[in-house]
Amino acid sequence: MKKKMPLITMTLVLTIAAAGCSSGSPNQNGAETASNSAKPASSEPVSIEFAAGKDASGELEKSIARFNSTHDNIKIKYVELPQVPNEQMTRYSTWFNSKSNTPDLFMTDVTWPAMFASAGWLAPIDEYADASYLQRFWPAAVEVGKVNNKQYGIQGYMDVGVLFYRKDLLDKYNLPVPQTWAELTKVSQEILQKENDPKLTGYLFQGAKIEGATINWLEHLWGQNGDIYDQGKVKVDSDKGIQALKTMNNLITQDKVSPVSVSTSNPNDNTIAFSAGNAIFMRNWPAAFTQLKGTKVEGKVGIAAIPHSDGSESHSSTGGWVYAINQFSGHKKEAWEVMKFFLSDEEQKSMCTNASKIPSVRKVFDDPELKKAQPIFEQLPAVMEKAKSRPVLRNYEQISRSVQTQVNLVLSGQKDPEAALRDAQKEIDEKLK
Repeated sequence: MKKKMPLITMTLVLTIAAAGCSSGSPNQNGAETASNSAKPASSEPVSIEFAAGKDASGELEKSIARFNSTHDNIKIKYVELPQVPNEQMTRYSTWFNSKSNTPDLFMTDVTWPAMFASAGWLAPIDEYADASYLQRFWPAAVEVGKVNNKQYGIQGYMDVGVLFYRKDLLDKYNLPVPQTWAELTKVSQEILQKENDPKLTGYLFQGAKIEGATINWLEHLWGQNGDIYDQGKVKVDSDKGIQALKTMNNLITQDKVSPVSVSTSNPNDNTIAFSAGNAIFMRNWPAAFTQLKGTKVEGKVGIAAIPHSDGSESHSSTGGWVYAINQFSGHKKEAWEVMKFFLSDEEQKSMCTNASKIPSVRKVFDDPELKKAQPIFEQLPAVMEKAKSRPVLRNYEQISRSVQTQVNLVLSGQKDPEAALRDAQKEIDEKLK
């Protein structure tokens, strides 16, 4: 059942808006936007401005070129944004608070749709994307764009948390890939004892005061059938929420299979340590797999679902970016045609093959050429099927900051889990007033 969204004041957006509304037209240096408030003559193609972060692979521009060469009545104009999400947020806030009719189509981080929809910036796409069309996608790719039972976007490409493991070490000691946290602890302790290598640790994860700390906590919470909602209200200090944080902390303090350094580590830090052969297990994103080429562990690594608590099941958190249409655009129908093109089987396959991004369309995973080019995709469908998007909340980022701060204090030994989440709850309650 879809939870009711709490009514929250959008402090971040309003702050940015105050600074941005006086800046006038967002068309700067000819690279930002060009107004298409007046519809072109019927003989001219409709120009759809599409805003997205810079794509280092070059695949996005090739995809746009394919669209433009095969469509006479619509042409895409690419508005390249910075790669840093916060800088993109500033651009979007400036444009949409001033009700700019461009960009027509754009990409948002997975944590933004609820905030953008609540601000009145997104156009619903229900008239274009019916239930049968939405079935083409992984559940999380649809859920992330649904706000108050209206569909405001669809995920264009995805990320999902997975467990990396050293196949060579598990095979050496004839040990199974762990499915629960208890099993991961037991396997880690046995290998650590037998290897007797001071450089080797059991399990690496993201515990620094970043979004990764919130994501790891959510995966532990979901992995014991927990949720952050209680009767429609956000509640992080539930019994299961506290137990989730205790399990994370015990990996460091009690079980001693994770190093204290996880309290300052991010995904890249973890990948560097794992690639040097200094860990048995690691929680990370699939993109880390390609970074292991040419390292000590190349050819010795497998991936699996994130562990869960006994009697529950694994639910990984998703990441990635979502296609959405500007509510103020004068060309919503044409913007949908562009979105639909990007979400076609052919374009999703090309994006995956040439840019190593995870498709949001289920069918693409069955392509034999894709499986050959990206071997880890054999294991991903089972993970994707049960993956969850982060809570669809207007001010998710503010809530996440409270959680990640308190999680980090626990992992760094400065607080106990119960007190930490009680304090996080107090901060969140204050923000939700």
